[in-house]
Amino acid sequence: MEILEYIKDNNLDYMTQSELSKSVSEGLKIDNAEVFATISKLLEDGELVLTGGQKIVPIEKLNLKLGQLVGNARGFAFCKLLNSEESDIFIPHIKLKHALNKDVVLVKVVTANGKQEGEVYKIVKRNEDNVVGTFLQQNEKFGFVKPDDSKNFSDIFVKLDKKITAKNMDKVVVRITKFDEKGKNPEGKIIEVLGAENERGVNVLSIIRENNLYEEFTPEVLDEAKHVPEIISPDERADRVDFTKEQIVTIDGDDSKDFDDAVGIEKNDDGTWTLGVHIADVSHYVKPNNALDKEAFKRGTSVYFYDRVLPMLPVELSNGICSLNPDVERLTLSVIMKLDEKGNVKEHKICKGIIKSAARMTYNKVYAILQDDPEVSKQYEKLVTKFKQMAELHELLYKKRQRRGALDLDVPEAKIVLDDFGKVVDIEKRQINTAHKLIESFMLLANETVAKEAFDKKIPCVYRVHEQPDSVKMRNFFDFTASLGLHINGQPEDVTPKELQKLLFDIQNQPYEQVVNKVMLRSLQKARYASKNLGHFGLAAEYYCHFTSPIRRYPDLMVHRVLKNLILKKPDENTVEFYNAFVVQASIESSEREKLAETAERSVDDLAKAEFMQDKVGEIYDGIIGGVTSFGIFVELENTVEGLCAEADLPFDTYMFNEKQYLLKGSKHSYQLGQKVKVQVSGINLQKRQINFKLVE
Repeated sequence: MEILEYIKDNNLDYMTQSELSKSVSEGLKIDNAEVFATISKLLEDGELVLTGGQKIVPIEKLNLKLGQLVGNARGFAFCKLLNSEESDIFIPHIKLKHALNKDVVLVKVVTANGKQEGEVYKIVKRNEDNVVGTFLQQNEKFGFVKPDDSKNFSDIFVKLDKKITAKNMDKVVVRITKFDEKGKNPEGKIIEVLGAENERGVNVLSIIRENNLYEEFTPEVLDEAKHVPEIISPDERADRVDFTKEQIVTIDGDDSKDFDDAVGIEKNDDGTWTLGVHIADVSHYVKPNNALDKEAFKRGTSVYFYDRVLPMLPVELSNGICSLNPDVERLTLSVIMKLDEKGNVKEHKICKGIIKSAARMTYNKVYAILQDDPEVSKQYEKLVTKFKQMAELHELLYKKRQRRGALDLDVPEAKIVLDDFGKVVDIEKRQINTAHKLIESFMLLANETVAKEAFDKKIPCVYRVHEQPDSVKMRNFFDFTASLGLHINGQPEDVTPKELQKLLFDIQNQPYEQVVNKVMLRSLQKARYASKNLGHFGLAAEYYCHFTSPIRRYPDLMVHRVLKNLILKKPDENTVEFYNAFVVQASIESSEREKLAETAERSVDDLAKAEFMQDKVGEIYDGIIGGVTSFGIFVELENTVEGLCAEADLPFDTYMFNEKQYLLKGSKHSYQLGQKVKVQVSGINLQKRQINFKLVE
């Protein structure tokens, strides 16, 4: 970027590549060949552009903007700008110049009919992702693939040959081989037939392919996993603290199979606490640049669907030697924290450890003990005191987080219930109890402690950051809450977590509580991974990272390596330099993989809900308006199922959409976020994973 900034700052434009390279090389005293290569890369990436006269200029000189297209089913697109916080640019179909969804383009902003819109100047890079869709056979020689994702607004032309076994209406994966020219559809080749459209499991498989997720591990990765020792050797114990005599337990969900974290607690006679958070030492087995590590980096995270898991690591590790299973010795990276009677960490130690979990506990069992259930308490009588102490310390930590302004957003999640044949038989609201919350408190504290240690020692780290909210979104949120008669202290530009937390406290048990929670969440930034410590707004934490789940998240694995190589032993200069570069790469890649995983998980949940509601057409439910758009309202039922009630299915009126107040208002009827309504299920579209409602007056 130094070379690009030099070109811009010194107005070095309308020069040939040789002339420009020579000028920059002399000015920055850098090797001419290196500058020439960098300029070639900047041209390739769209930061510089070559004019018709073979002269190079920065894109700003031609009023061009670099971005990625987000398509729309109706044929137009928005350009999401790269390296800029400016608003997306609308591009009508006629000005796309054959560019497609996810293409990286240079856009020229023009004014049409008094409004700003964009025109594609150049396609910088075509999207190379495979496309998932439905095969529509035209005859024995060719057909079209209609993409599942409506953002891919062009059907793809495919020729048939003897190797292709796709039948009409099959779900397929297609690779684009030739992009559209002169208005023609792009051409592609079917590379995988997933199965018939309504065949069980095919729709989930389509979502997996659509989001570039991975089901199977390569033979090389599996072979490496199989050769990981299943027992701990004497050499591996040498530099570790022995915690095997302590009462340490795991607490997870009923159906969990991989156990990343275990906890131990001691309430001291002077009122202080000793809390041990012991995390599976995955980095001991997954070494940098081995096959397992490369695969984990590529996947970034485990992906959890209602009927399956796509793990980051093979089960030999995730459910085997790395998992903190009960009554067996396991290697850990442990954080031992000493807290005063107010819950403040006064001292801590990070060390390599070895534990033997005393019990595989579940949230429900621990909650039963905290509720003094006699049967469960008797079964675990040796541990009852420990669980009571954990609940007591959790209360201290929770109140401490509340005092500093941490946001406790209550947005319910769906629990999808299956029968023995894998069919969705119920959708429930997932219940969260004290046991969930106490483990959350302990993990948050460990993550903060580790992040502060990395920051204080000035070592490279993958931080989990949550930045100050965007001022425009927060201004809209202020306007929305004002329309409900609610007041927020402070200004949208520099609002604090404490001010938002007070609002959440004030609306507890109010009819619009869930709605305000949801809108606030939408108004905040998205948490991400970064190599710089930018704090965590939602937690009101100055330092934060992910350390506690290395079996299922790559950033946690990276943090473990940093701790072991740069804190627990004296690092050399080359090691520090390597991690300085790699934490940047890991932060970017992990953030992208997390987005893909979340999109896929949400799509699979939507599919399950649509399947569950298929036989409910005609039934009537009470719901609450959870979304308002110009084309209708989204209504959420008590069990988290959400459906669209299109404007055409609302009482006849002339409606105007007020985006800031989340309001669809007519002369006689109006619909606002949080309003209670009664709806009838009118139809299900499994293809779009969409439920349609009609309003019942």
